[in-house]
Amino acid sequence: MTTPPPPQLLHPSPQDQVDDLTQEILLRIPPYKPKRLVRCSAVCKPWRLLLTDPAFLRRYRAFHGVPPMLGFLFNVKLPRNRFVARFVRTTSFRPRTLDHSDWYARDSRHGRVLFHNPSYVEGDPDLVVWNPITDEKWQLAFPSLDFEDWDAAVLCAAFGGCDHLDCHGGPFLVAFVGTDNEGITSACVYSSETATWSDATVAEHPNDFAIMNMKPSELVGNTIYFIAVDSKTIVEYDLGRRQLAFIDPPFAYQGCGVLMPAMGGGLGFTGVRGSCLYLWSREAGPDGTAAWTQRRVIELNTLPTRAPLYGPTAAAVGFAAGLGVIFVTTDAGVFAINLKSCIAKKVSNRGSIDTIIPYTTFYTPDHATG
Repeated sequence: MTTPPPPQLLHPSPQDQVDDLTQEILLRIPPYKPKRLVRCSAVCKPWRLLLTDPAFLRRYRAFHGVPPMLGFLFNVKLPRNRFVARFVRTTSFRPRTLDHSDWYARDSRHGRVLFHNPSYVEGDPDLVVWNPITDEKWQLAFPSLDFEDWDAAVLCAAFGGCDHLDCHGGPFLVAFVGTDNEGITSACVYSSETATWSDATVAEHPNDFAIMNMKPSELVGNTIYFIAVDSKTIVEYDLGRRQLAFIDPPFAYQGCGVLMPAMGGGLGFTGVRGSCLYLWSREAGPDGTAAWTQRRVIELNTLPTRAPLYGPTAAAVGFAAGLGVIFVTTDAGVFAINLKSCIAKKVSNRGSIDTIIPYTTFYTPDHATG
């Protein structure tokens, strides 16, 4: 008579080792205070297993929904036409590198940052994609396009089918748009999975010449948008159809306006004129034609701050998508304005910053211990 095999030992899952009430408390730790979550993971082994468990962390990110802003980047110009891209912390998260010498920050999205090399030294990469969580870097050469001025954006490769709550470690795309001296605009996309640029999409710009702005782009659905400075034109690049189009901004504004998702979907736009911050959305009318609609006006001189927010130098310089935070620069520095509460918080004393690039993603104990 054969001996039956010994019973298999059943190992409880990490979530089975921590009671439901404790899980609910840990689930509610604010993601913009990542140090608290990391400290909790050091309390005991069951908590550490829970707070590094992929299933619990998926639940944690889904519960909070919107990734927090862990910091933001801006560019500092140095003598001899050199630059430093500086990461400013707004939480306890600290990347391995805060200052990136001889690099210029261009864009950030889905947990990644895009730099370019303004020195154009032969042999150096033209573009670099950086993951601040893991400190990984990917080097890219410019696409083989004819361009004088350009802009680029980084995004998750599954832009149309991902919730972007934890995709910073997956494949990515870089959308590139350039304009030549003849007013011809070209666009193509780099894929990290194939390490190649796509074929170019070409269109004639409605104006003869347009300098592509240094400001971050905006992704709405499957379409990425850029601003061309000289012509005050918004360049629309449909990533799914690989089509180019051009849109006029809604009004004349100081400095350079900022693109943003509209409250009800679609493209939004914000800019400063006089002492007011104007918010617009682009929507389709009854006949199907898209047009700009003014949605809100915020009087900057009525916001409770210790320094004036209005003046001839006031301009919108950035937007944190999902968080509803607009960055406005003045002679007194840079302020972050929460559109929901209308609370303005000073985030930098520098008055010469022309672009703020927010960095948003979740930083959880599995990253801290990885």
